[in-house]
Amino acid sequence: MDIPINLHQLQLFCCVVEHGSYSQAAKSLIMTQPALSIQVKSLEKKLGAKLFVRKGNKIELTEAGKLVNQYASSLLSLDKQLRSSVGELISGESGQIVIGSNRPIGRYLLPNYILKFMQRYPTVELTTTYDNTDQICRYVLDEKVNVGFVTWSKEQKHATSSKIIKHLIGKDHWILVCAAGSPWATWRGSIQDVLRKAPLIGSLPKTTHGEIINREMHRLGLDSNDYRFSLRLDDIESIKMAVISQLGIAFLPQTTIERELSNKELVPVPLTTEYKLYLDYYLVLKEGTYITPTLNNFIKFILEINDVTEGKREIKRETV
Repeated sequence: MDIPINLHQLQLFCCVVEHGSYSQAAKSLIMTQPALSIQVKSLEKKLGAKLFVRKGNKIELTEAGKLVNQYASSLLSLDKQLRSSVGELISGESGQIVIGSNRPIGRYLLPNYILKFMQRYPTVELTTTYDNTDQICRYVLDEKVNVGFVTWSKEQKHATSSKIIKHLIGKDHWILVCAAGSPWATWRGSIQDVLRKAPLIGSLPKTTHGEIINREMHRLGLDSNDYRFSLRLDDIESIKMAVISQLGIAFLPQTTIERELSNKELVPVPLTTEYKLYLDYYLVLKEGTYITPTLNNFIKFILEINDVTEGKREIKRETV
């Protein structure tokens, strides 16, 4: 059986080539010249070819030596890359992370998270997939994604397994909004009265946000005969455009409409009593799953960002 080439011997051979002398190479390697010569001769024996010829006081590469030098340089470079890549992987500075996110977080929060993370860890590869909260949790449980970002309200029942671990990363609240020039911008009354009279624009019923709003209507004492959805759309940007076009009013998370509130395209519907529907954003993981150093760096990074942006508050770790 052929004996594999020893990378250490290739390294010694390349050092002799670099210095053009056994004595100088041995000195740089802090070893004796005879010991170095023995290693090179062993390499020549394995390859079945002489690598150096002596011309006067100098040594030169044979044709076989030139070929070996070319391959040895490539192999040693690959060895260096391999060690570096494994080191980066162990340290969490490289590798892949598959992220699952519902669309509101994926559109309005996640891009900023990813941008800042990539600035710190530029060699990590991130991929994302989008779906509703329940489906993202299923992806996490089935290990189709490494980490999920989902939205829950305090009243929401968790339909997923108890094997989901969640980290609170942000708090938000819904605002009932209308277009600045619509009749609902100056109308005042209770939230129940507004919802009975104004055409509503909302998310599709099976989406996370659609289900949250349906539960909220029930909590407010309204049944399906008391209000009317004139339009249901599958993304928040479409809902915003419909409201701005004065087609109706809508519940929207504040995080998703900050720009429109600032430039007065959207305004809160005036109510006679203060009203807020709270919303929590979570990072979710499968309990007991192996967390690679790279994934661990990502999780710590997200929690640290949100710890800073929310006034150094403690991030809660809860089991669903």
